[in-house]
Amino acid sequence: PSISYKGTPDVVSIQDAAGNEATAVVRDETGAAIGYMYDACMNLTPVASAADDPEIPAEAKAELLKVYAALEDGSMKLPYGDDVDADKMVIRDLFDVTWKCNHDHTIALAPAGVTVEMTFDVGVDKDAKVVVMTYKNNAWNEIAKVVNNGDGTITCTFESLCPVAISVESEDAGNSKDTGDAIGKNMHMWIALMAVSAVTVVSLVVVRRKVQ
Repeated sequence: PSISYKGTPDVVSIQDAAGNEATAVVRDETGAAIGYMYDACMNLTPVASAADDPEIPAEAKAELLKVYAALEDGSMKLPYGDDVDADKMVIRDLFDVTWKCNHDHTIALAPAGVTVEMTFDVGVDKDAKVVVMTYKNNAWNEIAKVVNNGDGTITCTFESLCPVAISVESEDAGNSKDTGDAIGKNMHMWIALMAVSAVTVVSLVVVRRKVQ
């Protein structure tokens, strides 16, 4: 019920020029593929395992947990554009993307215009509004290119690898513009339900003992 308990969305693998399975494609400013990234060289870390993941750098770990806490308590909100109804947006995924190795893939972060393209299976409807943002230099920015492929997957073009937030339009989001509420409200509901259930179980046990 809460992103704090979720893993990362599944990455849809692609084939590189040699037919090997790859995680992402690196493109130049013209859109041409100039390289590929592989699972062994990337680390996708969700909030759920950030504190215990030994592979995520300490700085990246601290940043991911910081933005989660700020979004959850409402002190930070995602800067949706004028074409988005913020009241209907819910953060579905929050995770960090970092390197795990030092290969030529560093070209993806160097020259202007070079991007990293990845496809995620997030189970969205084909007509759903999807907004993807990255957190860099202490600010959230919407990435320019997100394609809803119509099969539950989205293809994202990143200019940098850092914390990523995927928001999806939902009629169940409520009227609050507080994005943090959208993250935590379900978790609070489940805690309340579990507390009520526990009281009910105790009551039933007491009644049963009296009957016996």
